[in-house]
Amino acid sequence: MSNNLYDILSKIQRFLPALGVFYLALAQIWGLPFGDEVNMTIAALATLLGTALEISTGIYLKNKEFNDEMYGGKGDE
Repeated sequence: MSNNLYDILSKIQRFLPALGVFYLALAQIWGLPFGDEVNMTIAALATLLGTALEISTGIYLKNKEFNDEMYGGKGDE
């Protein structure tokens, strides 16, 4: 995963919980449909995205550590 894609997904992942709460509030105020369902779906998506980003970070750090050991810290070049 590229750094740019990671950064974009990370920002989206941090924004999703606020979006879910916002829709839930609007659904209760204005009688919009499926407030709980939309909020729970957004929360599930945020959790999935957070997990994928954590896995990506772990892979990156493991590869970086390997490259640092093999190439003396020059593996990122």
